[in-house]
Amino acid sequence: MSGISPTEKRFEIHIEDHLKTVDYSSTHFSQYDRNLCLIRDQVISFIRSTQQKEWRRLQEVYDKDAENKVLTRISNEISKRGIIDVLRNQVVDRGVNLNLCYFKPKSDLNPDHFKLYQSNRFTVVRQLHYSNKNENSIDMVLFLNGLPIVTMELKNQLSGQNFKDSENQNRHDRDPKDPLLKFKRCMVHFCVDNNNISMTTRLAGKNTFFLPYKTKIVKTHLLKRDIELSIFGKKYSFLHLFLILLKTLFMWRKRKITSSTTRRRKLKKKKMNY
Repeated sequence: MSGISPTEKRFEIHIEDHLKTVDYSSTHFSQYDRNLCLIRDQVISFIRSTQQKEWRRLQEVYDKDAENKVLTRISNEISKRGIIDVLRNQVVDRGVNLNLCYFKPKSDLNPDHFKLYQSNRFTVVRQLHYSNKNENSIDMVLFLNGLPIVTMELKNQLSGQNFKDSENQNRHDRDPKDPLLKFKRCMVHFCVDNNNISMTTRLAGKNTFFLPYKTKIVKTHLLKRDIELSIFGKKYSFLHLFLILLKTLFMWRKRKITSSTTRRRKLKKKKMNY
């Protein structure tokens, strides 16, 4: 995004400042690796601090090139499998299993697991220059342990624009062939103004389809888990929100695959009976 209006910049700063109060850190876009689509230092730091034994084994295998080899492996796995599957099911490199995030344990009986869960780190980057082909930038991108999970295009209605303008920007100014914008590289792409949010999980140029983000529905659902949510929240753990959504998406996808497999089996059995 170029030529940022003062009102949009204030909107960005307002959101960034709030996220920093709920355990997000903020970093400059220059820390982002445009080829691998990740923040190198944060990914390596997370692995080193939570999986020391696994990291030592990889260092023995790769020697001085360990960081480059591991980061390339992670990036390639996300390209093939998608960010959700990689976060849920680890990355295997030379027989070493790597966790790239930790979900909240169902009980407090395992303090070590809970400590790992608390090691997750969220980061916000404003005006992320993401492409090797140009200097276009995305207003805000959220990262989990150095991996991009959410993009956001912001419009301040005081500037005369709204979330529909963000949708058009995603349709016409974002190339879905750019590595960061390819399907499954990020969990979701949000379009945001002062009062509304829409979302898509797949950018497809002019054919991109956006859904309204029903915050009231999400609030009703999440309150059962003792979490309060508003559009950008004042009384909830934003740090953990996407871990919950990620887990929900994974379970929905698993049920969908199981349901589809069951229907195919029933249809095959029916044909055999004839």
